[in-house]
Amino acid sequence: MMQKHRFLTQMKLNLADLASFSENKITVSSTYFSKQSGLVKFFVAEIEKTAEQLLNQKDVSYSEFYAEKLIKQFDALNSAISKDQQQKKNTVQFQSSFKFSANIHTLSSSKRLQEYRKALRALNEKMSWLMEQNYNEENEALKQELQNQILETEYRKDKCMKAIEDLEQELLFKQK
Repeated sequence: MMQKHRFLTQMKLNLADLASFSENKITVSSTYFSKQSGLVKFFVAEIEKTAEQLLNQKDVSYSEFYAEKLIKQFDALNSAISKDQQQKKNTVQFQSSFKFSANIHTLSSSKRLQEYRKALRALNEKMSWLMEQNYNEENEALKQELQNQILETEYRKDKCMKAIEDLEQELLFKQK
């Protein structure tokens, strides 16, 4: 009974390490799961079920079968998560062709206006790039990340346009 308790404790610790990935959608290359793709939490639940089946076995050959299945499931899940994380790291990052002044707020109003217009063009480029990436992306987790970046870029564009309007008004009043 003590061995069972230790085994369950270790299983829970191993599975707890995967908790941060529970909502990630992955594809597993293994016949040891009932399906090939889904959320990490689905695969964790299947591993827990296999562990329960292993603990309830009286026959040694069945115990060996479930022990091997459990190991293969862990390996397959860890491999799929690693592959998913590697793909996220390898995603191409947007590179703007524009160069900006180091401290835009110290520039004169007219120079600042030029910099903000340049920034708006860069944000428009980034928006187009993000939308194209989102359209071509198949991984749901990466698609969601791109959608978040689109929202953030849209917010930054709005702020930039507001700053341009304010500077144009300021320059108009200075001319009068």
